[in-house]
Amino acid sequence: MDREITLRDYGRVLWSGRWLILATTVIAAVVGLLLTFASTTTHTATADIYLGQATTISGVPVSTPATNPATAPTVLESDRIVAAVARQIDVPVERVRTGVSLRAPRAPGGAAGNQPTVVTVTFVDDDRDIAREGANAYSRAILAEAREPFTQTLRAFEDRLQRSRADVARLSTQIETVQRQLQAASGNDQVLLQSILFNAQEQLAVAQADVGAQELNVAKAVQIEQPAIVSLSESPSSSGSAPRRARTVLLAAIIGFLVGVIITFIWRGGPGGRTAE
Repeated sequence: MDREITLRDYGRVLWSGRWLILATTVIAAVVGLLLTFASTTTHTATADIYLGQATTISGVPVSTPATNPATAPTVLESDRIVAAVARQIDVPVERVRTGVSLRAPRAPGGAAGNQPTVVTVTFVDDDRDIAREGANAYSRAILAEAREPFTQTLRAFEDRLQRSRADVARLSTQIETVQRQLQAASGNDQVLLQSILFNAQEQLAVAQADVGAQELNVAKAVQIEQPAIVSLSESPSSSGSAPRRARTVLLAAIIGFLVGVIITFIWRGGPGGRTAE
């Protein structure tokens, strides 16, 4: 009758192969350490840009290719932007294309396009300065790209606000003039002036309401729709830094340990097979 296998049986197998497991763990850790020195050191720089949020006149968020987190990274990796960044930092276009990557995380539960979109620009390069300059230059290029439609929208709101304020000033002056004329008028002239005054007051109320609406649109555009750089890269991380080397060595050691355990069980035949004394 077969005996039930317990955790102690597994422990005996592992203990019998302890030197093999230790050897594979140490060898893997040493190999991992050597690889960190043998591989080329790369530098990673990141920057974050808020793309702005397109909205309707009433303030309802709308989805556009340049602000939707699902499509924004594709739109912003255009050849035109890549070429502009390459010229700015004075490197080949292919170096920028290879080094840069864009990511626009989507908030859990948020509808695509109806949430603020922040793009993270990551630039990886062998040269620390190129990595930093590349991430920052690409961020500024994205900002310039995003600000163009925003500027047009803001200019339209500001122009409308100026016209509404001019209408308020004109109608206020007209009302004051008519009121003075009305005091000296009589008969038919008085009736006509009262009609003009009433009409001007109605137009003034509409113009004042429009001033308030356009002031709200301008404030909304500046506070919500305006793209902005959240952060630029100052100190790129290095693949050759001590923490990264330590993580690589630790990962290699874990892999070596697991390999040693597997070999031990194969060699010893498992807890149900023979075990070394």
